[in-house]
Amino acid sequence: MHLLLSNDDGYKAKGMQVLMSHLKSLGHKITVVAPNGERSGKSHAMTFYEPIRVKKISEEVYAVDGTPADCVALALGQILEGDKPDFVISGINHGMNVGIDVNYSGTVGAATEAAMIGYKAIAVSADSDNRGGSEKDVDEAFLTAAQLVGQVLEHAHKLEWPRLEILNINVPICAKTAAIADCGGESLYVPNFDEMIPKDNKNIKIYLIGGVSRFEPQDMSQDVSLVSSGIATLSFVQAKQSSTESNKKLERFLGNLKL
Repeated sequence: MHLLLSNDDGYKAKGMQVLMSHLKSLGHKITVVAPNGERSGKSHAMTFYEPIRVKKISEEVYAVDGTPADCVALALGQILEGDKPDFVISGINHGMNVGIDVNYSGTVGAATEAAMIGYKAIAVSADSDNRGGSEKDVDEAFLTAAQLVGQVLEHAHKLEWPRLEILNINVPICAKTAAIADCGGESLYVPNFDEMIPKDNKNIKIYLIGGVSRFEPQDMSQDVSLVSSGIATLSFVQAKQSSTESNKKLERFLGNLKL
């Protein structure tokens, strides 16, 4: 297969290199179109009013001065116009994308862009925070994630791939098994804000936004709880964002509104 790879950690990131190496070893043709640096947390942001620069690093690698979604849109609309890929794979992300945190994820955003254009897409992430494991454990989590992607591709012809949905794969440290899960539950992180002292202007405040992990198992049918328990998860996530059940409630409420 011809595979388009992207991510939100940059084309030089370890997760990208592990994924690229493993998929090439399986005989797949690889094209990487990824950001030229860190773009985590960019979600599905697109660059509309500024020029985007694309640098050809090698015959199979392009570095983009844009968001993860920009990378995929440019790859499918321009760079690979005469050589379309069979699959789009975003990752391996450094850190897991589960529960409502997928809304922040540039990794998921890149895969979602591919799905919206009409391609089969996978977002894949591995725990890189060294939580409860050694550096070797982290390396093994990346390799396990790459191997899972390889196996999914091998058997993809047996699966009816839902339109406008992406497959979201997450691999925790020392995962021994994998399970199908709902992408749901609360965030794995509590946001925190570090205030820095500005040197030049008393009227300006400077903050760094980060997150503190919280691993609290909830509903064991959901990816948040499963990865917290050391189980790798596979979940289909919809690109379309509409809640049928909530819309039914809204329909009853509509009678209260007048135009």
